[in-house]
Amino acid sequence: MKPFLTSLFSVLILVALEAPAQERITKYITSAKPDRIVLNLNGDPSTTMAVTWRTDTTVNETVARLSRNLPGVLMADSALAVKGRSEDITGDGVTARFHSVTFTGLAPGTGYAYCVGSGGDASEWFTFRTAEAGAAPFSFLWFGDSQVGPISSYARVIRHAYRSVPEAAFMIFTGDLIDGGYTTKTLDDEWGDWHRAAGFIASEVPVVATPGNHEFYDPIDRQKRDINRYWRPGFTLPENGPAGLEETAYSFDYQGVRFIMVSSDQMLRDEDIARRQTEWVESLLKNNPCKWTVMAFHHPFFSTAARRDNRVVRENLKPLVDRYRVDLVLNGHDHTYARGMMLPEGKTGGGREAGTAYVVSVSGAKQYRQDAEPWWIVGFSNRQFWQAITVDGKRLTYRSYDASGAVADQFTLTRMRNGKNRLGVASATTTK
Repeated sequence: MKPFLTSLFSVLILVALEAPAQERITKYITSAKPDRIVLNLNGDPSTTMAVTWRTDTTVNETVARLSRNLPGVLMADSALAVKGRSEDITGDGVTARFHSVTFTGLAPGTGYAYCVGSGGDASEWFTFRTAEAGAAPFSFLWFGDSQVGPISSYARVIRHAYRSVPEAAFMIFTGDLIDGGYTTKTLDDEWGDWHRAAGFIASEVPVVATPGNHEFYDPIDRQKRDINRYWRPGFTLPENGPAGLEETAYSFDYQGVRFIMVSSDQMLRDEDIARRQTEWVESLLKNNPCKWTVMAFHHPFFSTAARRDNRVVRENLKPLVDRYRVDLVLNGHDHTYARGMMLPEGKTGGGREAGTAYVVSVSGAKQYRQDAEPWWIVGFSNRQFWQAITVDGKRLTYRSYDASGAVADQFTLTRMRNGKNRLGVASATTTK
């Protein structure tokens, strides 16, 4: 072969090899048919519900239709049409139009049906139920990091959870829902996989999520840290947290329980954000009308990994947890399972008085080993988990299940007359 042709051939090979990496086109191409339909709590959950979905840019109308969940056949034309807003997000080879509608003025404790889109491209009907106006029993689900392999591994976890607790009021996700788009997948691939794993579940059980560190990584330059471009367009979460942290740090009250969602990654990286979130959390704890309080964020106060120490989060928030006696703190990040009961002055393995219950959990395939000085009384490695928590008057019941459906950990907290909690019988075997 002549030198000129050899050089040309070599250049063509290099271009061909580099093209796929440069294009990085998502496998989830948009269309006029709505996809990634996800419910979110937003505002008062007894009167408000939000829904978000995605289409291509040929869809110029953002509309959802709402009806009471009646026993007869539902007709879109007779349902209430509610218009919303949309925004276009370009990335991973496509421009997608994300739509958001918020249903307001709903009746408490009532079942509703809804569909999104118009005409022949409208979605099927989904259902949800609003919260009761006051304190009442309910259950919710919680998932740690799904992050890696949501179709092959995480899917069985969320589906088993839904089959086991179909009446769950909502689902909490404590960050690292996705990995960050720096492997062979695009960011959009990862979100598409996350939605595919959940299927219709996320369209009927509201999602409550706060970001982890992987929601801030730039897929090209890991040193850049900004909220994932699909986070806010893909969800319609509350915006009642500190300014600038909308839909990442927020709170809501649900049937006698105050939930506080903290953006811990931003707290770790910015001193001003740490201060403002701390002040905001204290205002919520100081003026709290609810009997129970749950906090959820990504980075735990107490890690299961010797190389990790989330000091800024711990030093800012733990004094508040102790002072105001937060009942339950839910975390991810460490890709293991651990649960400890902490009194303000230190660790306790049980007894009549229970301290705050701290739990770290993981729902996905990415697993680490536990090598920190143990602070936990129950711990597991190399397992996937999901959790169901029930609040009924003076009792909070917690159960953690592994991917096979076996109960791995459980305990109850009972509110005593003095305002403190009594720890009920726990059942688990610690393994490593």
